[in-house]
Amino acid sequence: MSEPARVEGRTGVSEPARIVFGPPSAGAGLTAPATVIASTSIRVRYKDTDCMKVVYYGNYLTYFEVGRVEFLRQQGLAMSDVDQRIHLPVVEALVRFRKPARLDDLLEVRCWVSECKRASFRFGYEIRNEAGEAVATGSTLHACLDPATSAMVAVPSWLQERMPVVPSK
Repeated sequence: MSEPARVEGRTGVSEPARIVFGPPSAGAGLTAPATVIASTSIRVRYKDTDCMKVVYYGNYLTYFEVGRVEFLRQQGLAMSDVDQRIHLPVVEALVRFRKPARLDDLLEVRCWVSECKRASFRFGYEIRNEAGEAVATGSTLHACLDPATSAMVAVPSWLQERMPVVPSK
């Protein structure tokens, strides 16, 4: 089985994201992968920390959101456009804290689709520090709602096509 593709970029930097297919050392000319993992960087700001300069636990869900929005953007789907066509409320969230992140740390947020059902899907997340140590992992489960009626609907094909599931390890 081939390695998942990685989509790399930095939040707040004007350079375009790089898409890497297959293992990091793979050359050009590869076809589209079956799986995609998006990656973006976040610098821990003072406002994100508590009095000990450690990231306040609730902010990890914000970091997950940044990863999720960047995942969609790197798949060619701006959240502002997606939200016009389908609403994706978070109906479940899980964060596992591994190691504290601190003021001014540069964090890598990795995001992928870990599960897709008829009317919902799950994003998986991993946050690592500059030393490559896992800071937090988790997931969010999203329902699909029709924006006009708020009724639950199947995951639209145009969205499913951009969100291949990354198999669990």
